[in-house]
Amino acid sequence: MPVDGIYAAARYNWRKFIRSERLRFSIIVPIYKVADYLDDCVQSVKNQTYTDWELILVDDGSPDACPQMCDGYAKEDARIRVVHKPNGGLSNARNAGLDRAKGEYVLLLDGDDFYNRSDMFEMLSANIDKSSADVILFGCTDWNMKTGEMRISRSGYNLSLINEGQNRTDILHYLFSQKKLPGGATISAVSRHLIEEHKIRFHCGIQSEDHDFVLNVFVHCKKVFAMDEPFYTYRLQREGSITHSGSIKMIQGIDYTLNKWVPILSCESNDQLRKDYLNYLAFIYSTGFVITGRLHGKDRKESLELMRKHRSILKYGYWRDLRIVRLASSAFGLPLFTILGRIYYDRTHI
Repeated sequence: MPVDGIYAAARYNWRKFIRSERLRFSIIVPIYKVADYLDDCVQSVKNQTYTDWELILVDDGSPDACPQMCDGYAKEDARIRVVHKPNGGLSNARNAGLDRAKGEYVLLLDGDDFYNRSDMFEMLSANIDKSSADVILFGCTDWNMKTGEMRISRSGYNLSLINEGQNRTDILHYLFSQKKLPGGATISAVSRHLIEEHKIRFHCGIQSEDHDFVLNVFVHCKKVFAMDEPFYTYRLQREGSITHSGSIKMIQGIDYTLNKWVPILSCESNDQLRKDYLNYLAFIYSTGFVITGRLHGKDRKESLELMRKHRSILKYGYWRDLRIVRLASSAFGLPLFTILGRIYYDRTHI
C-alpha cells in the first residue's frame, strides 16, 4: 500500500477509534436502600432506543440487595459500570460518579426514580446536535406514592425565548423569575465540559445539596436549551426517602448555600440578574420553614438559630408568596410560623 494510503487509513482508524470511545451520555445513579425500585430505574435506561451511553451505578454501601443487583446488571450489559464504596451520603456518591464519567453530557438519576419514555435519549441527542447547549432542560412528572396521583410538575417553558433567544441575560431572567429553574439536579442534561471546567461537584456532609449544584451550573452556563417533555418520573411520599421527613442536615445545606452564594451573587453587575439571584436565594431560605417545623429538641433549636441568622435575605424576595412569608413570619415569630407552615404544607401536599 502506498505511504499516503497508509496514512489515510491510519487517520480513518484513529477517527473511528475516537468516535467509538466517545460517549454522548453518562447517567449517574447513587444507590442506597432502593432495592424495591432499582429495577424500574435501570430498565428505564436500558430500554432507551438511543444506545450511546454509559450507566454508572454507585452503590453507596447499601445494606440491602442493591450491591448484588448492580453487579448483575453490569454482567448483562457492558455499558453499565458499578462503583462499590462505603456509605458517604448522596453528594459523595454522585461525586464518585462524576469523577468516573466519560460522556459528553451528564444526567443524574436517583435510584428510586426512572425515565418514562424510551426515546428520551434520542430526543436529547438531536437537540444537543441542534443547539450545542451547555444545559438541556426537560420536564418532570411527580408520582405520589400515597395517592397514586401523577402530576406534571415541571413543563411549560417559553421555548421560543429559551431556544431561539440570543440574549443570555433575558433567558436567565426568565428562568429565575418565572420559577422555571430546576428544583433539583435530575431534570437536566449538563455538559461535562462545563462541569469539569468550573470544577462543579456536590458539597458533602449536607442535604439540600442540589441548590448549590444548580446555582453553579446556571451561573456559569453560556447556552440553555429546553424541552417540554416530562421525561423524569419522581416518586413522592416514598417511605424512607430523604425528602420524606425533615433533617437538620437540610437546614445545614441551606445555611451552606446562603453563606456561599449571597456574597457572590450580591456582586452581580447586572441589576436585573442580581435581583433575580437574590430572590431565588430568598426562596431557598423559605424552604427551611417547613423543614424546621418537622424538627424537635436540639435539632429544632439549631435550625431556628440558622433561620434567624439568614432572615434578612427575605427582603429580596419579590415573588408574592415570599412577600407573604416575610410578613407572616414577622407577625407570628419564627418558632410558631415554622409549625404553621409545616401544617399548611402537609395539608396542601398530600
